[in-house]
Amino acid sequence: LARPSMAQAEEHTSLLSLPDEILLHAARLCLSASLPAAVRLATQTCHTLRRALQPLPAEAERRRLRWQPSLTLRHAISSDGRLLTKTHANGQDCACAAGPLLPTAGRSAWRLRVEEADGEAAILVGVCDAAGRSEWGLNLRRGDLVHLNRNHKGQIVSVGKSAVLMTFQQRVAHLANLDRVKVVEVIVDHDASTLTFSIDGAPPLLPAPISPCAADATVLERDGRRGGGDVDAVAPRASLSGGAALRPYASLSVAAGKQSQRPDRVSFCDGYLYAP
Repeated sequence: LARPSMAQAEEHTSLLSLPDEILLHAARLCLSASLPAAVRLATQTCHTLRRALQPLPAEAERRRLRWQPSLTLRHAISSDGRLLTKTHANGQDCACAAGPLLPTAGRSAWRLRVEEADGEAAILVGVCDAAGRSEWGLNLRRGDLVHLNRNHKGQIVSVGKSAVLMTFQQRVAHLANLDRVKVVEVIVDHDASTLTFSIDGAPPLLPAPISPCAADATVLERDGRRGGGDVDAVAPRASLSGGAALRPYASLSVAAGKQSQRPDRVSFCDGYLYAP
């Protein structure tokens, strides 16, 4: 390896001469942009920098995204919690997955990669409430935002289509490229309680309020009065104001009567949360 020049040595020396508070602030800015780069900065550099950036690994760990087993039904979790694989044969009932709690202020974003998808797959990505009972997800096959409520068993008890996310031109382009969708960026404004998406690096779709189903919501017949025998069947329609606790959400399923030919998989790209 070539020896560093005198100018490079002076730059290195001047960096280490900065106060620890300045070094840590700069590293936190790096953390917002790229968690892997920030972790390398805090763990794979000289002893002086590692000591100055000692709080950073713990802060980075809090930004890592992993699917939570306790809030995941009928999906398999692998690859250190990042990869989600459909395990049920058909039907979306009881099929859902949630990640860790998100911040409650500012803006949060993460990216999901469609690793593999069957032609009959219905893939929803978005957010859910802290308990995993109320979900808002972009249906990648149709391009609309769906709101689902579940009971304590994970069964869907109400479903409705929420706000329009795409212009006519965006929908035409999306439907023409369904089989090539690879990466979906989910963007949440916690203060405004809105949700939007960017597909494969395209400009974000129209922001949608994270709010109850509209008038087209359908309540499924699962409560005790209609033969289901479930006293906790019909969950209240959630209304989330700014600052509500949310989690990343996904659901991989196949419509009733259809058969999946191969497993569907989605994963957290890079495995971290960032501020857009």
